[in-house]
Amino acid sequence: MNNKIVLAFLLSSAVLVGCNSTPNIRTAIDKTVAISGQSLILGGSYNEDSEELTLTINGDPLIRSQFPPFTPKLTLKTKYKGLDIISQCYFGSVLSSEGGMFGKIAGAIQASKASSGDKCEMLINNKSVETLYF
Repeated sequence: MNNKIVLAFLLSSAVLVGCNSTPNIRTAIDKTVAISGQSLILGGSYNEDSEELTLTINGDPLIRSQFPPFTPKLTLKTKYKGLDIISQCYFGSVLSSEGGMFGKIAGAIQASKASSGDKCEMLINNKSVETLYF
């Protein structure tokens, strides 16, 4: 009987912990651009827990990807309504969040180069139109 009570307690505790944890998501401020007579709202979010980046146009999730291990740069390409969309992203937090000595060294190097920010430069038809900061 005691084993069943302990098991029930552990299961309910696990469920409560899972329900209580909220993902750490950083959202870029939307930027509006006009290209070829079209108004586009560029935006995105970065889930720190899964290291997944989602970029949106007009609220539609258009590009979704994760950063490879120990790699702060990510280039993503897609098409949207006949436009070539490229994002060139640099996320310094990817390296500094690794923890341990590597994370400390990476953070120090990035700070010395003033490149510790998390951002995506958005290019449309090979022309830089805006930068999203996360």
